Amino acid sequence: MTNPAASATPQPGGTAKKPPKPPAYPDFVTFAEKWLFPFQTVRLAEANREQTYTWCPQWWRHRPVAVRIAALHNAFEASRRTRSGSAISTLLLSHIDAHMRIILDAANGPLYRCTRTKHVALQPLSADPVPAGWFGDLARPANTNGDRKRKPPRFAHYSEFVDQWLLPVTAVRIAANHREGQYTWCRQWWAHHGVAVRFAALRAGFEAARLAEDGTAMSTLFVSHIDPHMRVILDAAQGPLHRCTPDRHVPQPGLPFTSIPAGWFGSVGSSFPVDELGFGPDFRLLRNIDVG
Repeated sequence: MTNPAASATPQPGGTAKKPPKPPAYPDFVTFAEKWLFPFQTVRLAEANREQTYTWCPQWWRHRPVAVRIAALHNAFEASRRTRSGSAISTLLLSHIDAHMRIILDAANGPLYRCTRTKHVALQPLSADPVPAGWFGDLARPANTNGDRKRKPPRFAHYSEFVDQWLLPVTAVRIAANHREGQYTWCRQWWAHHGVAVRFAALRAGFEAARLAEDGTAMSTLFVSHIDPHMRVILDAAQGPLHRCTPDRHVPQPGLPFTSIPAGWFGSVGSSFPVDELGFGPDFRLLRNIDVG
């Protein structure tokens, strides 16, 4: 008979630390087949695809789907281990529901070409190579003495993260003529400053999530960062790529502006409360001034 105390880790002072709770499912495929899929009882689309759900029995052929389910498995196991009474409820509302809305979206999601009985492959987003020197020197920086114990990032630059990880896990329906409520893409994403900034932020979040001890970190990266950013980036009607298509890049300038009159926000170096900024000078005080 196994002694229960033998599996405990001795701690200073004679106390024993309990071993971590073993996972309920050994891998994300088992988790999906035995827990996640039986939990999902939704109406699947027949003809109309707008605001409906669809599914593909060969889900494992869709990398954008598989990577999300793998993240959900990690989040599920982490939620089981926490002592918070609301952990599973949070998992359902903030992770599973959020992911499944993306996965099952019959109009624009990664399975929009599929049905419950037919698999149709959908290529993920792709991009043109970033021109040499576009982002300066992309060589991986050497570790300094203080960083030797720190695990190096998986991607040295966010352009590598976009090309090798983010785009391969992103598959959506691209708009044709109608743009409202649709997605578009530009293979020269790197020429759009607003898009590049968002991708750089996502790469930083990705590197943090992959090293985090929190098992929900990668799932949170998707639902709280990747999905909201991509909704803005891919918005075919109003987004930063609204003039582009996957086959045509059209430069899009930022918001225009004019020069601010001298003293509009006070003298240079002056400090005003935030609630007093933006109103310009009080012209009522100038009405009795002789300007002749």
